[in-house]
Amino acid sequence: MSTRGFCIWSSSGSSPDDKSGQAGQYAPLEAFGLRYEDTMSVLGQEMESLNASGQRVLGYVYPHAPLELIMAHGIIPSLLWANPRHLGSFEGSLQTFACSLSRNLFSQRVAGHTGPYSGFLFPGNTCDSLENVRDVWRLRFPTDKVLRLTYPVSNDEESSIEFLAEELRLLSVALESEFGTPMSRDLLRTASETVQIFRRSAQMLYAARVVNPDVLSYGTLAEAIRRFLTLPVSASAQSLESLWSKTKSALSASGQLSVVENVQQALLRQDLDGIKISERMHPVVVVAGGMVEPMAIAELVSSVPQLGDSLIALDLLSFGFRTVFTPPPDTSEGIFLGLARALYQSPSEPVQEGLPGRLGFLRQVLRSLSVQGLIVCQQSFCDPDQFEAPSLERVASEVGVPCLRLPIDPEFSDRVRLEGRIQTFVETIV
Repeated sequence: MSTRGFCIWSSSGSSPDDKSGQAGQYAPLEAFGLRYEDTMSVLGQEMESLNASGQRVLGYVYPHAPLELIMAHGIIPSLLWANPRHLGSFEGSLQTFACSLSRNLFSQRVAGHTGPYSGFLFPGNTCDSLENVRDVWRLRFPTDKVLRLTYPVSNDEESSIEFLAEELRLLSVALESEFGTPMSRDLLRTASETVQIFRRSAQMLYAARVVNPDVLSYGTLAEAIRRFLTLPVSASAQSLESLWSKTKSALSASGQLSVVENVQQALLRQDLDGIKISERMHPVVVVAGGMVEPMAIAELVSSVPQLGDSLIALDLLSFGFRTVFTPPPDTSEGIFLGLARALYQSPSEPVQEGLPGRLGFLRQVLRSLSVQGLIVCQQSFCDPDQFEAPSLERVASEVGVPCLRLPIDPEFSDRVRLEGRIQTFVETIV
């Protein structure tokens, strides 16, 4: 039976005096390979250590946080994570439309399990669920420092960038007011260097896996990125840089390095014109979706016989591709304007305008990268994901690439079924 053009549905729902954001050490690269829950447990212990040393940590939810700006105030920005061990059960304070991610995060806070954060940064103008959680969080926990950064949704570039620049300025004022630490240009310079090491290394590793998924485990890459986003310190950036250095040597030996460099530039431009990957040694898929954990996806596909996570050539997830492929800021036009332009030009989210552009890029990916399948991940009860998924599915059908649409909750409440659906899907494309 032909498998082209159909979609399978899943029914499952440093020192204490160091304020530069350079504190903290991680296990060496050889320790990579932990399960998602174990990785987060290790990082939680590291955060406890930083908190005991007097280092402030600001938890944030939305992927496009201004890391350099927060670090310039002597604060470490840390991406909040959904805890698979913590059931995001019904919470009477939340409205019925709250998504599974919002419920999990809020339930962690109710149970006192969110970790040693000095405050929380929530996005504005993104989705009803996150708007609701922020408002309820502020009322339910009045002693928490709750900040807001409002993002533009319009694709009117210049007006949106000007709007976001003003929002970043207001956030800087709020950070100084709440924490008593003004922005430091020296810290900004150090933070920018750290973040750019991360992004450059991660971008090259993404491109390397597009060209040859067997050169590096997707789970290893996802873990390294998660470590940095949880604690963006120099040690975690250097770990990624070291990982890229080892991978680069392997690519040089195989004669693939120049191709990888071209792919990295194309992905950063979000334009694959002129890029064409030859036929693969084994089937590969692209994973698309919103605020779903790449490490969680790596665990799900690791059970696929013979392939494991080498099945994934590229993810287009919020906490993966969309975060990594943020262009470097040009602060010569002003700190806030430069940061705003970089954030605005990063790959857009389902909560923003620009769907035709996102679909056009996906079409290029499916046609140019010799992809045999598309897995569309949806955060359970996430309206933006659910609204966009049918359009992604339609693009796959038009290109003739089989599609698996997969609703996922942070707790993997239906993990066995999810793994079974993925394996069945892979069998149809082998």
